[in-house]
Amino acid sequence: MLSISLGLPEFKVIKQELLSYGYAIHVEKTETQERCPHCGFATSSVHDRRTRKVRDLAIFHQPVYLFVKVKRYRCWNCSQVFSASLESIPPNQHYTNRFCEYLYELCEGSTIQEVSRKHRIPYTTLERIYYSIASKKAKERQAAKGASFQEGMVLSLDEIAVKKGHQYETVLMDAKAESVMGMHADRQCDSAINLLSQNILSKEMVQTVILDMWEPYHKAVRALFPSASIVIDKYHVVQKVTQALDQARKEFSPLKKARYLLLKGCEKLRKDQRLRLDDILEEYPALSIAYYLKELFRDFYRTDGYNEAKERLEEWIQLAKQSPFASFQEAANTLERWKEPILSYFLCPYTNARIEGTNHKIKNIKRRAYGYRNLERFRLRVFLECTGNTTGSQAA
Repeated sequence: MLSISLGLPEFKVIKQELLSYGYAIHVEKTETQERCPHCGFATSSVHDRRTRKVRDLAIFHQPVYLFVKVKRYRCWNCSQVFSASLESIPPNQHYTNRFCEYLYELCEGSTIQEVSRKHRIPYTTLERIYYSIASKKAKERQAAKGASFQEGMVLSLDEIAVKKGHQYETVLMDAKAESVMGMHADRQCDSAINLLSQNILSKEMVQTVILDMWEPYHKAVRALFPSASIVIDKYHVVQKVTQALDQARKEFSPLKKARYLLLKGCEKLRKDQRLRLDDILEEYPALSIAYYLKELFRDFYRTDGYNEAKERLEEWIQLAKQSPFASFQEAANTLERWKEPILSYFLCPYTNARIEGTNHKIKNIKRRAYGYRNLERFRLRVFLECTGNTTGSQAA
């Protein structure tokens, strides 16, 4: 039988054997003297010995069980009986610290049920181990992130659907560090205020906040960060215009299969697709107005400089208002109402692209477990898996 190096300095190996259920390694603590936890007096008087069976990291894909001979000492000073302390094994636990850490890492990117089944550990036990370690790591990461906050923070705020029936969670993200800072129930103004208040230590740190055109979020940001610049995500603005074109297309019944050609960017079309599009616009001259407005607005975001962008946006709004399509008139009114935060993009060129990608990852976390009944645990998972090692130098 091979000699196994345990890698736990506090123990010495007495005996090892290979049994039907895995490796059995008998160990005892190398220290022969313990300090009394009651009075602090050092003693070496052994009262009795007991054996604890503890599971450790596998070797050669075989489970490893440590049979730890735990000495119980009687204090010479106060006569109290106590057990020897173990650094690698928590009190009253049947798993070593490093095995618990290993199980936690396996649960990241997987489900507790799957890891429980694979390693033959009771689900409730593994659940307790995972969330115990997760809570500690979340506190450490939160403290590290708080210490790394600097002036000029850029925040992203968006919502994600967590259940059917319009049940949402508001997600707050540090756009520079590309990490989730927290989540809160629903997407109302009070919810956003609570989320921002819990995660932002100083209002003066926040320089820019990226939002969509959801009024409760704007109200919350203006209340908490009156001096911060609000930028409306350009993809939501462009989406508003493309939706207006799609509504205009629906007024022409024979064009059900032309949606892709009309909504896709002109520069991305193949030669045969462009010829087909030219035929459609020639056949329906009114629709060519809507298509021209869509492409003109896409050019707006390619503008260099705030003043030129302002002129182009105002020009587009006037053209859209004069168009024969109600959808473009409605879009023009919406853009006119949000004109200033839309133009702020040309002063602070940030978007919500990172948080949209993170939202996709959050949805995968939700699907992985077929949803979460306990939303606090769901938020904890999201924070740990969508924060990453963004403390210290990366956050800076």
